[in-house]
Amino acid sequence: MRSSSRQRPRWIRSIIAAAAFVACGGETVVEASSDPQERWLHAYVLVQTGEFLGESELWPLALANFSAALQEFEDLSVDYPEFQPRLISYRREELKRRIGEANESMNAGEHGVALRYQEILESTRVAVRSRMRLDHETAYRFFSEAQWQLEALREEGAPELSAALTDQQDYLDEITESSRDLLIREPEGGLKAHNIEKDLAERLSIAVSELPSFQEIEPSASGMSSALFPDELVARVRGQWYR
Repeated sequence: MRSSSRQRPRWIRSIIAAAAFVACGGETVVEASSDPQERWLHAYVLVQTGEFLGESELWPLALANFSAALQEFEDLSVDYPEFQPRLISYRREELKRRIGEANESMNAGEHGVALRYQEILESTRVAVRSRMRLDHETAYRFFSEAQWQLEALREEGAPELSAALTDQQDYLDEITESSRDLLIREPEGGLKAHNIEKDLAERLSIAVSELPSFQEIEPSASGMSSALFPDELVARVRGQWYR
């Protein structure tokens, strides 16, 4: 079993949990994506996260963070060509080297884990950019997908991989719930959330009872014969299944 070469202090883990996902919390949203220094910081924290995960020999996660950081730096060089061009060029080349090392260090079958984690990072990046634009519907859709994908990855992965993603899961759970709250305050927001969750359940094979909008029905709550009219069916017809 792999073991971590060192333990991060809690405050560092908290920063990584937030910045590695390039996410912002709270209800006041700032257009951070328009600030090259903020984008540089997000990319740099991804690099730092990848380095720690590499030291812990969690190469699939390290590779995903390095790849996400490289994409951030490449996007930054295109959007702001005058912002620290030499330093960004150095970071891009260094990340390409680290990506190569991570690929060589992974065991057979671990590339699939890296790809899954990269998809989670990308979904979260889209969600954050949408939240910054106050597009809460798109933000909730992508946050929800990333949330469930990360949970599945942790459940299926080795214990050390699951432990390494604990802070990210906690943070993603929190910001997803916050984004849902913002969405349902909008006109027809509850219906929008319902449709997002329904689609997610169908695509990812999630039990409806696990969705945020699911409303538990007490046995015989409908007052009808459960043999002829199951309470769940009656609840659906009455529109009580989802809040």
